[in-house]
Amino acid sequence: MKKTALSLVILAGCTAALIMLNQRGTSARLQGRAFSLAQERFPAYLVQNTVDVYSLWQEKRVHGRIVVHLGRFFHFMEAGQSSAGAPQIASVVADHEHFALEPATYRNFLWEAFQTDIARGIYTVLPAADFSKRFDAAPTQKDIVRHEYGSPRIFTTSLPTIAEPVLLNIDASFFSSATPGQLVADLMKSGLRADVVTVCLAKDNPDVTDLDRQKAQDFATVMSAHADIVNYTPASPQAKGAK
Repeated sequence: MKKTALSLVILAGCTAALIMLNQRGTSARLQGRAFSLAQERFPAYLVQNTVDVYSLWQEKRVHGRIVVHLGRFFHFMEAGQSSAGAPQIASVVADHEHFALEPATYRNFLWEAFQTDIARGIYTVLPAADFSKRFDAAPTQKDIVRHEYGSPRIFTTSLPTIAEPVLLNIDASFFSSATPGQLVADLMKSGLRADVVTVCLAKDNPDVTDLDRQKAQDFATVMSAHADIVNYTPASPQAKGAK
């Protein structure tokens, strides 16, 4: 009987500890007002450069968030990693390098978001052809899950289902295969909620074509039926490439 009572006490203590840890983790996440993309009119920021997305997140002081990034590129080059022959998924580096931040660029802004605790998880939504090529995946495979120091990185070909509000970024490179109207329709059906939505023209990324940038601009025009499009400029020169 005593053993049973002791077991119940230990179980109750463990349960309470888990609840407290979950509440602490949830309270540490900083976000603004969340909008249901399908049901509410929401603000969407049109940004010129990839690094401006990172600058906007800094200005909004978001923290501990799930990022949903639509685009062909990972933007996850780690400190000291050469672009020549760099692995498609960034490799693990030594602990002291993990915290050695570099200025944010189009090559690494999502990696920087991890290092500065803006992001605690990233969904990268790739066009199907790019997904298959990068991962040598079978036609039936739609998701790849990796972890960066315990934080999830999910690579997928479709918009994910996520209960909490996300940081949503639509990069111009995604329109190498997507059409503006179809993507708007997919977003409206996705069930996603977001407090910061960005449409990035990626003018600092030489691997993005002018045609894809024009399609991104067209997407913003179509999206204006559901969103208030805000032309975003970083608050200060220091915000660009900020650490």
